[in-house]
Amino acid sequence: MLQLKNTFIGVFAILFAYYGGVFLSASLGLPIPGPLLGLVILLSLLFAFPNIETHTTLVAQPLLKHMSVLFVPAVLGVGMYWSDIEANAVALILAIGGTTALSLGLTAWVANKLMKKKSM
Repeated sequence: MLQLKNTFIGVFAILFAYYGGVFLSASLGLPIPGPLLGLVILLSLLFAFPNIETHTTLVAQPLLKHMSVLFVPAVLGVGMYWSDIEANAVALILAIGGTTALSLGLTAWVANKLMKKKSM
């Protein structure tokens, strides 16, 4: 019975954060996707109430274990737009390569700054 209660709390926390994010995004007209805003809400909940981490982990673990199945529609969807991808291949490669290099460089710079601050 305790396991069921813990599962219910985890499901409630995750769904509350998800639908709260969708509601806020739609009602305020924010340019941020609702599920992303829901992740921020869930992160805020976890900071505010650290004890719900075990409950959300209990619910999220099976979903994360089978996460690769969730990517199948996205991979298959690429086939529908293959002609557009071919037409814009150079721009896509430059955009993906450039943003990857930028994010790696920015991450390394921030990590370097944090490591220097930590060693002081």
